[in-house]
Amino acid sequence: MTKSRLVIQVEEFARTNCELAEGTGLWTHTKLVRQFALELARIEGADSQVLVIAALLHDIGKRIGQENHSVWSYDLSKVFLESVDLPQTTKERILECVLKHSSRFSLEDNNIEVKVIQSADVLATLCDEPWQEHYRTTMPKEEILQLFDRAMKKITLESARRLAEPQIAKLKALLIQ
Repeated sequence: MTKSRLVIQVEEFARTNCELAEGTGLWTHTKLVRQFALELARIEGADSQVLVIAALLHDIGKRIGQENHSVWSYDLSKVFLESVDLPQTTKERILECVLKHSSRFSLEDNNIEVKVIQSADVLATLCDEPWQEHYRTTMPKEEILQLFDRAMKKITLESARRLAEPQIAKLKALLIQ
């Protein structure tokens, strides 16, 4: 499948912003979020165009800072989306996904695309081996286990839970070693 010009444009914008963020690995995380968002979109019948773009943009605000990054991501995305040719309703759905990808919105009655982005974000973190290795080497086991519990609370889609549970079991086994 060839990428559309729009997706290439969004990728370039997102990658540039991710590379400006402090630390490493944000672009890898973003690509994993996109991968899981597409998989969940297929399972759940969600809008894949909205999800690809939202996945690419969801963390670009981390270039400004970790705290409130979803608001920063929303603001940067809103300005960027003004320059692309998409229906206004599509832009609004993308922006809602970007803003609500954080866990504080996971208990709301969100639309399917928001639920997919929230779940894909968690799955990407759980499956990002360098991040998990960092956690294992820098955090106490009890704190990591609490992170796993919080991760499962953020996942509101059964399809995503089925993907997360074996990964969390594998990560817990690594903690015991």
